[in-house]
Amino acid sequence: MKARTLTVSLCLLTLCACAAAPSTKEEQRAAAPQTNAAQPPPAAAPSPAAAATPAPPAAQEARAAVERVYKGAVVFDGGGADAAAVGDFNGDGSEDIVVRARPAPGRLAEVNDEVANWIVSDPRAVTPPDPREFNPHQGVQKLAPHARPQVEASDALLVVLHGYKEAGWRDPEARQSFLLKGVAGEGLRPEPRAEAQAAAQDRRLRLLGDVLREKLGGAQGFLYWTGAGYGWLGTENSRR
Repeated sequence: MKARTLTVSLCLLTLCACAAAPSTKEEQRAAAPQTNAAQPPPAAAPSPAAAATPAPPAAQEARAAVERVYKGAVVFDGGGADAAAVGDFNGDGSEDIVVRARPAPGRLAEVNDEVANWIVSDPRAVTPPDPREFNPHQGVQKLAPHARPQVEASDALLVVLHGYKEAGWRDPEARQSFLLKGVAGEGLRPEPRAEAQAAAQDRRLRLLGDVLREKLGGAQGFLYWTGAGYGWLGTENSRR
C-alpha cells in the first residue's frame, strides 16, 4: 500500500514539472531573461569614390591605337601634353581616346578612300540644333547633309577611337573611328558630360557624352557627339 502511494506521488510531481516548463520554442523565448543592452547600429555602407578624370595615355599607347585602325595611313602626331585625351565621348559607358595625327606621306588615297574603315568629317560643318526643331528627348541630333571632306597632306587631324566593352579603346576589338579635319586646336582636354552641360550657354544642345575642350582659331569651344558623328560648338566666353 505504501509503495502504491509513493508511486502515485512521484507521477503527480512529474506532471507538475512538465506543466511548469515551456512547451514550445516561443514560450521558451518568452521565458528567457530579457537584456537591456543596446545593439550596435549596422555599419554604414562606404560611399562610392568620386570618379577621377582619366589620365592621358602614354605616347606609345596612343601610337599603337592609331596604328591598329589606320595601318600606317595616318600616324600619331605627338610631342605635347595634349597629344591624346580619354573620356566617354559617345556616352556608351566605354572609354574612348582622341589622338593628334597626320596623314602619312604618299598614303592620301587610302586616307580618303570612301570604303576605308573610318569616317572622315569636319565637325565645323555640323550646325547646332535649331531651337524651333529641338526635341529635348531626342537622342540623335538631326544633321544637315554635307559632302565628305578631303584630307590634304598638310592637314592636322584628330583621330577619335571609340572604346569597346570594359577595356574601352585598349580592347583589340575597338575599331570604330572618326578622322576629324580642321579641329586640331590648342589645349585639348576632356570634360565630363554633366559639367559641360551645366556650363553650356547654348541650352538647345543636349550632350550625350563627355566633350573635348579646346581653343580653335582663337575661339574657345568643344567637340561633342551628336549621336551620329562629331560637331564643334564655340562657347559664349570666346566672343568676349
